[in-house]
Amino acid sequence: MQGNDSWGTRPRASLRPRDTNIPVVAAVQPEQPAAQPAPAPVAAPALPARRASIGLPDIDSKDSNDPLAATDFIKYMYGFYTRVEPRVRVASDYMSRQNDINDKMRSILVDWLVDVHLKFKLMPETLYLTVNLIDRFLEVKQVTRKHLQLVGVTAMLVASKYEEIWAPEVRDFVYISDRAYNRDQILNMEKIMLNVLRFNLTVPTHYHFLQRFLKAAGVADDKEVTNYASYLVELALPEYSMLRFPYSQIAASAVSAACSALGHDPMPLALCRHSGYDDEDIHECVDALAALYEKAPTASLTAVYKKFASDKFYNVATKGAPSRFPMCS
Repeated sequence: MQGNDSWGTRPRASLRPRDTNIPVVAAVQPEQPAAQPAPAPVAAPALPARRASIGLPDIDSKDSNDPLAATDFIKYMYGFYTRVEPRVRVASDYMSRQNDINDKMRSILVDWLVDVHLKFKLMPETLYLTVNLIDRFLEVKQVTRKHLQLVGVTAMLVASKYEEIWAPEVRDFVYISDRAYNRDQILNMEKIMLNVLRFNLTVPTHYHFLQRFLKAAGVADDKEVTNYASYLVELALPEYSMLRFPYSQIAASAVSAACSALGHDPMPLALCRHSGYDDEDIHECVDALAALYEKAPTASLTAVYKKFASDKFYNVATKGAPSRFPMCS
């Protein structure tokens, strides 16, 4: 498709097999015939050598009596996230292949969705998955500017159904978009998006790595540090240039920067080992996050700044930008 999307206003009565004209997420790997096994995944070269599961500092034993901590399985879960992360990353230049939208429009959309997410009082996981779905969809599907907001609200609808106990209804998204789209358009886009993404919604996001690395740094119970780190990560969401960093690298950088800014050890051994990153790996990302922090109060898009400048989020947007820090030992 060349700069023109083709979805209509009424959804089909039922799901059909995926349309062969719709591109798939893993565009670099052509779909294999049913009789042939799928090709072995290739790790992305951009990631540094990651941690080995043997000999990792134990950060879970104190939660062994908490069934919600899943301490018997957590290392396997994060091993899965580490393996999958390179395969679900989008290209950092994908917007150059869009004909009618650009990175600034994406930034405006994500900034608006931060406000919508806050207004609906949704879980943090929902916001991060929403942005992931948007980027993966835009990487492989041409979208016109008049339908970009439709992609955004549909991604949040899908993410809400996946993450929330009580998800907002379609009519809520019709209302929040000022009736720019009707119910049928949103439901039809939902079918298109799920087909394009091949219903692959179980993917690691910034949030998964952020929670693990906060625990590894020993600050998971410090609300000020956790909110500061979350603020840095959310500042990165609307910023298209931050796609050059893997989610795990942004999360590790945010945790280290937050610890440094608030008087904690910036890179304890457990954080280095569990994240697989050291100072040399993350200093560029930390500098980028610090730059976003410094310009946030005067930036044209202020949803994230206003959110984290409130008492509810410990006013972390006004604590001062993070600085450089020594290498871990």
